[in-house]
Amino acid sequence: MVQDPSRYKAFKAADFLADEYFATTRLAKNVEDVRFWESLISLYPEVAAEMELADQWIGLLRQQPVFKSSLNNEARWQRMKQALPSYEKQQNRRHMIRRYSRWTARVAAVLVSVFMLYEVSQMGTQVTNTAYGERRSMHLPDESIVQLNSNSKLKYVRDWKSDKPREVWLDGEAMFEVQHTAIKNRLREDDYFIVHVGELSLTVLGTKFNVKDRRDLIEVTLIEGSVQIENGFGLKRVLHPGETFVYNSKQDTEQVITEKIDKALSWTRGEMLVEHQNLSDIIEVLEDNYGYSVELKDSSLLQKRLTGVVPLTKVNDILFVIKHTMDLRIDVDRKKITINNNN
Repeated sequence: MVQDPSRYKAFKAADFLADEYFATTRLAKNVEDVRFWESLISLYPEVAAEMELADQWIGLLRQQPVFKSSLNNEARWQRMKQALPSYEKQQNRRHMIRRYSRWTARVAAVLVSVFMLYEVSQMGTQVTNTAYGERRSMHLPDESIVQLNSNSKLKYVRDWKSDKPREVWLDGEAMFEVQHTAIKNRLREDDYFIVHVGELSLTVLGTKFNVKDRRDLIEVTLIEGSVQIENGFGLKRVLHPGETFVYNSKQDTEQVITEKIDKALSWTRGEMLVEHQNLSDIIEVLEDNYGYSVELKDSSLLQKRLTGVVPLTKVNDILFVIKHTMDLRIDVDRKKITINNNN
């Protein structure tokens, strides 16, 4: 079938994925199809990034398992009936039901009330907070996994609708393993998973990535899959595995760096992997993750560097490491830490 290239000139990634010709031929090895898509990019270079994102999504759709949604109302009712051993007998013996009609009516009312309370409990906004020094792992309604770092907050609507994207709002730091839900090379609104963090929106399908929002800096490290990053001011970028997107909301600057994935995820193992990092980086962890106030008696101490693994399980462990590796004097008075040269 001969295609008109001009019909694709304004396509977005979702449009390409919903296009039958694109979905069936883009990753095929037919020479004519390959030439057509190459010519399209030559004619309309602006669609190249959208096509690339659609390619990655097709790969995700083909490779990842599909999550089956939870029981619908009918299935729940069937389960409730199975939990009542006398249900079928009561249906077959109507004369007994008449005798106990008043009693069964009360039981039915209780069951309906319980069922309604269960449904209501699934609605509303769910907010999960972690305290200073606390980390928490949790499952979202679609069975996606989130590991929430210390002093962080995750918010989402508990009752995710089938006609809307899955959305969460993050303040702090979290690692996401997003469950893949799309079927047969087709996307619906609820197949998208969107993380709102600061001024940015991160759109994914089935993906694993880390997001950190501290001190006007948002860092997004992609581990698997793909992430599209946008804001309301024209920013639009596709992230690839192994890349870290750094956005300074105060200065409105952005950059993409290549960072070791193991380093970005080290906090999920209760440690901090550092490579020639300044003391200031560790001070930020003490203040942001543990709620301490840190005072430096000598500003030149900020230039001291450390390479290695810093345990994050206890504040005393962190202080022990920097004290002996950087030759520092450290005094702790409740929630205040004073750092000075050891002389």
